[in-house]
Amino acid sequence: MGVFIVSDLHLGHKSILKHIDGFKGGPGRGGVKTVEEHDEWVINQCLSAPGVNKHTYWWFLGDVCMDITQLHLINQLPGRKILILGNHDKFQTAVYLKYFHTIVGACKKYGMWLSHIPIHPAELRGKVNVHGHCHHDTLGEDPRYFNAAIEWLPQQRPINLDVLREHFNGTTTGEGLSGQILERTRGL
Repeated sequence: MGVFIVSDLHLGHKSILKHIDGFKGGPGRGGVKTVEEHDEWVINQCLSAPGVNKHTYWWFLGDVCMDITQLHLINQLPGRKILILGNHDKFQTAVYLKYFHTIVGACKKYGMWLSHIPIHPAELRGKVNVHGHCHHDTLGEDPRYFNAAIEWLPQQRPINLDVLREHFNGTTTGEGLSGQILERTRGL
């Protein structure tokens, strides 16, 4: 069973097209021109993550979908889905439960904090924080934080928990995950 983490899919979000080439110089979202192309790109990016299958556990760290008619696209992703609510996740809980097995707020799991908005440093209590929300920038210089917004992830695909653990344990090389994330933050 693989565990994958991703944030800020923004399915059905018309305003995402204003930022498609990147938020304040950050990476873009596949150069798409329409909301439909964007949504297709997001789902394809998720499906292309190595190891995704019917046994996959998905952690979505908020801001999944802005248009209720597009939420069904989540069903294209195989496996068990957990949603951490974000600031744009405003549908009724019953709606989300049609597509997600569990809905939570920020939580401690796998020895780290999973949240939509980054947790204040004083509240980390010795844990690291995997978060979303920050499209325009990352806290990449602070090794306690990892931005899982899809446009900031390597190859712009959901990240496998094992790769994330290697990152936090410092076992990835400069050519690996740490180098890719920090390289993207330079110049912002």
